[in-house]
Amino acid sequence: MILKEGGNVFKGADGVPVTQRINKADVDPTLAWLEKITGIPHKDFKLGSTGIRSTSGDMDIAVNQGEVSKDDLVAKLHAWVQKNKPGEDVKSWVRKSGINVHFKTPINGNEANGFVQTDLMFGNPEFMMFSLRGAGDDTPYKGMHRMLLMASIAKAQGMKWSANKGLLDRETNELITAVPDEIAEKMLGQGARRNDLDSVESIHAKIKGRPDYEALVADAKDAFARDNLALPETVEESLADRQLTRIINSAGVLVR
Repeated sequence: MILKEGGNVFKGADGVPVTQRINKADVDPTLAWLEKITGIPHKDFKLGSTGIRSTSGDMDIAVNQGEVSKDDLVAKLHAWVQKNKPGEDVKSWVRKSGINVHFKTPINGNEANGFVQTDLMFGNPEFMMFSLRGAGDDTPYKGMHRMLLMASIAKAQGMKWSANKGLLDRETNELITAVPDEIAEKMLGQGARRNDLDSVESIHAKIKGRPDYEALVADAKDAFARDNLALPETVEESLADRQLTRIINSAGVLVR
């Protein structure tokens, strides 16, 4: 599973989404409003780029499948629609797909602010907040690119990375581990910890000196190139080259 950043579940008759991006400052107030309807906590279970980037295309929120029934949650949302929007089709407000319950959510609880799509995603929140970690505005990479790099590294070592399950044996599909610290150590090497898997940059920093580096990043390089992105090492080298050129040019001017 890779989070698709951007809500497009709810559309008007013209096929255009009726939801919009949400500003970071509006995320928690909107979730606080939603908590009053669902009766479950949302603000501390944000996934992907929700509440991290300056704006988000939707709000991805983990819901504990061991404590909350999807049918019960849908019933609460339906009840809100029927009470507050009598006569309107509940499907224009609430949808289900896979592990998700989607809700067309008024931003800050006020329709005048527009709507954002909230994806309530059922699973193990603790693991999901690790596996579906997003990226902020200070990087060219998205959470998707972190996933692709992790998958590339796992593949080169006879394993598979699953954001739903954890680290799997590539041949048997049997679970190796779903413990974040153990995943980090098996993927990145002895002594690695879960925070080393936080971002493309932190992952790359742990593997860039390894003799099997090229094999580890082979698939990721191809995937990144399709998005016109390079791995951090290439970016760093390019910056260094530009700095060196400026130094040389400045020296040339001084010599003259």
